[in-house]
Amino acid sequence: MVASISALLDSLAEMFAGYGYAGLFAVSFIAAFALPIPSSIALAVSGALAAEGYLNLWYVLAIALCANVLADIIGFSLARTYGHAVFESMGLGFILRSRVYVWLDQYLASFPQAIIYTTRLMTEAGPTVNVLAGLSRVKFRTFLTYDILGEASYVLLFGLAGYFLGDAWRNNSGFLFKGLLVLILL
Repeated sequence: MVASISALLDSLAEMFAGYGYAGLFAVSFIAAFALPIPSSIALAVSGALAAEGYLNLWYVLAIALCANVLADIIGFSLARTYGHAVFESMGLGFILRSRVYVWLDQYLASFPQAIIYTTRLMTEAGPTVNVLAGLSRVKFRTFLTYDILGEASYVLLFGLAGYFLGDAWRNNSGFLFKGLLVLILL
């Protein structure tokens, strides 16, 4: 497992060395929009590269935040605008009328702030909540406020973890950096 994490970190570092901020934006956007890719690790690697002087920390944090929030807004807006019609046209309208969906919709409407905020820290859950919030009665302003707060917390957590642990990532104590990243990701 340590070898595969090491290979992942090395390949991400090579990608960011070649593509820089555009690579970070792409990985962050795609992960926040729909695909479960390792954006937490990518953000931490970008923070580590900033610690080494290859990237600017403030740019890393700002770009990751903007990419994540933009993808979340697009997911929410697409679901709000087209979600019900798409489900109905695909013959899946029964899902929106199911007891499970009605319960999820009511639960999300009861606790939107906590759910939106906490799922920003769980990359895999975020896109699903974006769609559910868009389909539900969650107000855009509420969504946006807690999305920005949650994404800012996420970006600061992983970006700064990479930055402050960055010096451990290339030397002999790199296993410490990798182990701490694994613990943070759990």
